[in-house]
Amino acid sequence: MHLRPRQGDTELDRAVYWVALHSVPGLGPVTYRRLLERFGDPQTVLLETSKRDLNSLPWLRHGLVKDIFKVREKLADIVNVVKTLTYNNIKIVTLADGSYPAKIRMLKNAPVVLYVKGTYLKSDKKAVAIVGTTRPSVKGRQIAVEAGRRLAQRGFTIVSGYAHGVDTAAHLGAMEARETLKTGDMARTIMVIPTGFDHFVWKRTLRQYAHNSRGYCIISESFPSQEWSVGAALSRNRLIAGLSDAVFVVETDVGGGAAHTFTHAKNLGRMTFALKYKNPPKSATGNGSILSQGATPISSYKDLDKIAAYL
Repeated sequence: MHLRPRQGDTELDRAVYWVALHSVPGLGPVTYRRLLERFGDPQTVLLETSKRDLNSLPWLRHGLVKDIFKVREKLADIVNVVKTLTYNNIKIVTLADGSYPAKIRMLKNAPVVLYVKGTYLKSDKKAVAIVGTTRPSVKGRQIAVEAGRRLAQRGFTIVSGYAHGVDTAAHLGAMEARETLKTGDMARTIMVIPTGFDHFVWKRTLRQYAHNSRGYCIISESFPSQEWSVGAALSRNRLIAGLSDAVFVVETDVGGGAAHTFTHAKNLGRMTFALKYKNPPKSATGNGSILSQGATPISSYKDLDKIAAYL
């Protein structure tokens, strides 16, 4: 995709137009990309196209055209949004930026705009997603923490979705590992959140590590004011799979969010793993299905070597 640069625009100017177009309700990444392919950049879409131009596009709903024109009248509000993000050290990363994560740039429906707190590092290319139910068994939670810790200590970035339960436990293991290692950029975690940053709140167990910003990266594809929704949570799962080289499902219900992430990982050709119980708890009723679909079984901490060997 060729994205036309604007001569003389400041970084703030450019960000405002990217974010403004991103704020249009119902404008998903596929349609956003098609607009860029047709007009070159968000500023042209917002300021230089007519309703006739937009309405002539057979793939653009007339309701979206109306909403695009409404956003034109609210650019001053978007300026304030961008300034607030900057004040809170949240970067706006677009498909036009070299810092956009290469792993998710390749997704067919890759987000056009990402909001990032912390730094996405080159070392994050060795990444393992640890995912699971929000209500794991006590054993499942312990395994998620320990797997996150052990893999992070070996230099693997731990990716998860910042939900309660397994996700938070995996993030915690990685953050605890960094506190003990203190070795450069080792022991990192990426939190892919399903809301805009206006609704981000540190989990109680993770808050104590918030000061060490080199140890984590928080990524959102949602406009800052977007609240949690089932659709946003499911959409987030493809990014977890996309950012990772392997996905380890600790515990999941049949059809749960972790099972959804597993499906994305499998479709992307990522290596998949799942915890194998002799007597699975109710919170792991979906593990058997994932294993039957080809996930490599993990039965002990020693089996984590299988993940490390693959990567």
